[in-house]
Amino acid sequence: MKDNDVSPVRLEVIAPTFHGLGICTVCELVMADGDVGERPVERALDEYPQEWQEECRRLTEWVYDLAGLHGDRIQIKVIDPQSPEGLLKSLRYRVRRYPTWVVEGKTRVVGWDREALEAALQRR
Repeated sequence: MKDNDVSPVRLEVIAPTFHGLGICTVCELVMADGDVGERPVERALDEYPQEWQEECRRLTEWVYDLAGLHGDRIQIKVIDPQSPEGLLKSLRYRVRRYPTWVVEGKTRVVGWDREALEAALQRR
Protein backbone atom coordinates (compact mmCIF):
# COMPACT_ATOMS: atom_id res chain seq x y z
CA MET A 1 0.00 0.00 0.00
CA LYS A 2 1.23 3.46 -0.78
CA ASP A 3 1.67 5.99 2.02
CA ASN A 4 0.03 8.75 -0.04
CA ASP A 5 -3.26 6.83 -0.43
CA VAL A 6 -6.00 8.68 1.37
CA SER A 7 -8.72 6.05 1.48
CA PRO A 8 -8.15 2.78 3.35
CA VAL A 9 -8.12 -0.55 1.55
CA ARG A 10 -11.53 -2.21 1.82
CA LEU A 11 -11.24 -5.87 2.83
CA GLU A 12 -14.39 -7.97 3.05
CA VAL A 13 -14.04 -11.35 4.72
CA ILE A 14 -16.80 -13.79 3.87
CA ALA A 15 -16.69 -16.47 6.54
CA PRO A 16 -19.07 -18.18 8.92
CA THR A 17 -19.50 -16.49 12.26
CA PHE A 18 -20.95 -18.34 15.17
CA HIS A 19 -23.91 -17.30 17.24
CA GLY A 20 -24.95 -18.52 20.64
CA LEU A 21 -27.66 -21.11 20.79
CA GLY A 22 -28.95 -19.91 24.16
CA ILE A 23 -31.02 -16.91 25.16
CA CYS A 24 -30.10 -13.36 24.20
CA THR A 25 -27.51 -11.49 26.26
CA VAL A 26 -29.96 -8.91 27.61
CA CYS A 27 -32.40 -11.59 28.78
CA GLU A 28 -29.52 -13.48 30.32
CA LEU A 29 -28.35 -10.42 32.26
CA VAL A 30 -31.85 -9.77 33.62
CA MET A 31 -32.39 -13.39 34.62
CA ALA A 32 -28.94 -13.79 36.22
CA ASP A 33 -28.87 -10.39 37.99
CA GLY A 34 -25.80 -9.43 35.98
CA ASP A 35 -23.67 -12.40 37.13
CA VAL A 36 -23.05 -14.43 33.96
CA GLY A 37 -19.42 -15.54 34.26
CA GLU A 38 -18.01 -16.03 30.77
CA ARG A 39 -18.73 -13.54 28.04
CA PRO A 40 -21.63 -14.70 25.82
CA VAL A 41 -19.37 -14.91 22.76
CA GLU A 42 -17.03 -17.30 24.57
CA ARG A 43 -19.89 -19.49 25.70
CA ALA A 44 -21.39 -19.45 22.20
CA LEU A 45 -18.15 -20.72 20.69
CA ASP A 46 -18.05 -23.62 23.16
CA GLU A 47 -21.38 -24.84 21.76
CA TYR A 48 -19.75 -25.74 18.43
CA PRO A 49 -17.45 -28.63 17.40
CA GLN A 50 -13.73 -28.21 18.14
CA GLU A 51 -12.78 -27.83 14.44
CA TRP A 52 -15.23 -24.94 14.06
CA GLN A 53 -13.91 -23.30 17.22
CA GLU A 54 -10.37 -23.46 15.84
CA GLU A 55 -11.48 -21.91 12.51
CA CYS A 56 -13.21 -19.08 14.35
CA ARG A 57 -10.16 -18.40 16.50
CA ARG A 58 -7.90 -18.50 13.45
CA LEU A 59 -10.12 -16.02 11.62
CA THR A 60 -10.15 -13.73 14.64
CA GLU A 61 -6.36 -13.86 14.91
CA TRP A 62 -5.92 -13.05 11.21
CA VAL A 63 -8.32 -10.11 11.36
CA TYR A 64 -6.61 -8.68 14.45
CA ASP A 65 -3.15 -9.24 12.93
CA LEU A 66 -4.16 -7.47 9.71
CA ALA A 67 -5.71 -4.58 11.62
CA GLY A 68 -2.61 -4.25 13.79
CA LEU A 69 -0.22 -4.46 10.84
CA HIS A 70 -2.06 -2.04 8.53
CA GLY A 71 -3.80 0.24 11.06
CA ASP A 72 -5.83 3.04 9.49
CA ARG A 73 -4.80 1.95 5.99
CA ILE A 74 -7.28 -0.95 6.03
CA GLN A 75 -11.01 -1.27 6.64
CA ILE A 76 -12.05 -4.85 7.47
CA LYS A 77 -15.60 -6.17 7.43
CA VAL A 78 -16.43 -9.76 8.34
CA ILE A 79 -19.60 -10.99 6.64
CA ASP A 80 -21.45 -14.17 7.59
CA PRO A 81 -22.51 -16.02 4.42
CA GLN A 82 -25.79 -16.98 6.12
CA SER A 83 -26.84 -13.34 6.43
CA PRO A 84 -28.73 -11.61 3.60
CA GLU A 85 -25.66 -9.50 2.80
CA GLY A 86 -23.43 -12.57 2.96
CA LEU A 87 -25.65 -14.50 0.60
CA LEU A 88 -25.56 -11.67 -1.94
CA LYS A 89 -21.79 -11.23 -1.60
CA SER A 90 -21.25 -14.99 -1.92
CA LEU A 91 -23.22 -15.00 -5.17
CA ARG A 92 -21.57 -11.84 -6.48
CA TYR A 93 -18.01 -13.02 -5.80
CA ARG A 94 -18.78 -16.69 -6.59
CA VAL A 95 -17.67 -17.84 -3.16
CA ARG A 96 -17.53 -21.60 -2.74
CA ARG A 97 -15.07 -21.96 0.16
CA TYR A 98 -14.47 -20.06 3.35
CA PRO A 99 -12.90 -17.86 4.27
CA THR A 100 -12.85 -15.77 1.14
CA TRP A 101 -11.05 -12.44 1.38
CA VAL A 102 -12.19 -9.79 -1.12
CA VAL A 103 -9.88 -6.80 -1.62
CA GLU A 104 -11.57 -3.65 -2.93
CA GLY A 105 -14.43 -5.70 -4.39
CA LYS A 106 -12.09 -7.06 -7.08
CA THR A 107 -9.42 -9.47 -5.93
CA ARG A 108 -10.46 -12.71 -4.21
CA VAL A 109 -8.17 -14.77 -2.03
CA VAL A 110 -9.68 -18.09 -0.98
CA GLY A 111 -8.60 -19.93 2.13
CA TRP A 112 -5.67 -19.40 4.46
CA ASP A 113 -2.95 -18.24 2.03
CA ARG A 114 -1.41 -15.36 3.97
CA GLU A 115 1.16 -14.55 1.28
CA ALA A 116 -1.50 -14.27 -1.43
CA LEU A 117 -3.63 -12.06 0.81
CA GLU A 118 -0.72 -9.74 1.64
CA ALA A 119 0.19 -9.57 -2.06
CA ALA A 120 -3.39 -8.61 -2.97
CA LEU A 121 -3.38 -5.91 -0.30
CA GLN A 122 -0.03 -4.56 -1.53
CA ARG A 123 -1.23 -4.43 -5.16
CA ARG A 124 -4.05 -2.14 -4.13
